[in-house]
Amino acid sequence: MNPASKLSPRLRVAMVASLAAIVVVLATAIALRLAAAPFAITSPTAVPSPVATSAGLWVGPAPTMNEARTRRPSTTCRVLRTPEPNNPPHAPVNGQPSLGAPIRSGVILVQTAQCRDIQAVLVKYGLPGPATRYVDVLESDETIANGATRWYLVEVAPGTESATVVELYRHPEDIEYVQLLPQFTGGAAG
Repeated sequence: MNPASKLSPRLRVAMVASLAAIVVVLATAIALRLAAAPFAITSPTAVPSPVATSAGLWVGPAPTMNEARTRRPSTTCRVLRTPEPNNPPHAPVNGQPSLGAPIRSGVILVQTAQCRDIQAVLVKYGLPGPATRYVDVLESDETIANGATRWYLVEVAPGTESATVVELYRHPEDIEYVQLLPQFTGGAAG
């Protein structure tokens, strides 16, 4: 006698429903994992160029287009709660195309969003770079959350500083803050 024939119809329906639920859950998990994976775009051959990372600058091959896509926060990158910002005593300059004073040529100040790689941001927005850390601090949960490790001086083509600031300001998913830099006109105090 077949063991399955000993099961009541009610129990059979419950088992089939349970198996169907498991299949749906697994299919959903697989679909979400695939949606979170970056897609690859093939690129023409890479040309050696300076490459900026959060660890520093080195000369090596330029990133390919699939590296240019700014990555979503991964399981290894925890987005930390950012403290309330201090309100500066000066007029806001985030995203402004002018400071009303002479600016430094060929460089802007950028703070990336949490879990964004500066090299990927440079490539995604066509910035020549390199990017150098503006604040030299060790990475910790506190310095990542308050943004100290995410400030960079980014070289841009001279004459494009204002347009670059305005363009980057439109992308808060990658850029938390961007501004022109005033030209240094004074000397040491004292």
